[in-house]
Order: sequence, then structure tokens, then C-alpha cells
Amino acid sequence: MAANFDLKVLSPSRAVATVKASAVTLPGTLGYMTILPDHAGMVAELDQGEVTITTADNAVERFFIAGGYVEVESNRVTLLADVIERAGEIDVARAQTARKRAAERLANIGPDTDLERANRALRRADQRIQMSQSTLKH
Repeated sequence: MAANFDLKVLSPSRAVATVKASAVTLPGTLGYMTILPDHAGMVAELDQGEVTITTADNAVERFFIAGGYVEVESNRVTLLADVIERAGEIDVARAQTARKRAAERLANIGPDTDLERANRALRRADQRIQMSQSTLKH
């Protein structure tokens, strides 16, 4: 049994991280999942939420993602995120502005209001704000 696996974290614009990891927890569309060494091969769609990576030296890295895919094959994991931010780099003012905008959209529902999009934007802003606050406590 392998003790670690190779993990690549990518966004459409750049390689975010390449590490040896002992675990990664991801927000799948059906709920959170944790990938450990020797995990069965798979491809899964990702939702928005927190990604937690435990590196081979037991350091923990946290990211916010919004959508993407994960592929697992032979102790190689590739995470391709549509949107990704390190927890410590979240722009809280921007997240609060996005939250206010989404809340206003939901408070003033009209015939052109896309409720699913507005609810998703509100949830994304709340998750980003919560992650930034929990990062300050660590």
C-alpha cells in the first residue's frame, strides 16, 4: 500500500500546486469525498466548496473551488478547478459585495431572475467568507 500519491491542482489559467499528498478532501456534486493512497480509479464532477489537502509531511493546504473535475488513476490525482483560491488569499471585501448583490437579487425576484444562479452565488459568497474567517483562526 502506498503512503502517498501525486496530486496536481490546476485551473484553466495555471498550475496551482503539485505535491505529494496523503489525503485530499473535495466537494463532489453528490457530497464531500476523501481520496487516500491506492484509491480506485475514477472521474468525478466537483461542486463549489472547500478542498483540504494533507501533504506527505502533514502540512494542510486549503482552497475554495467552484466547479471542476477530479481524476484518480494509479496513485495520481488531478484536480481541475473552474475557479480556485487559496483560503488565505480570499478577497473578503469582494465576497461580501458578491453576497450583498446575490441577496438583493433574491429579495427582488422578478420574471428575469435566475433563482438557481442567485442561490448558488449567495452560497459561494457565504462559503468564501466562512473560509476566510476560519483561516484567520488557524
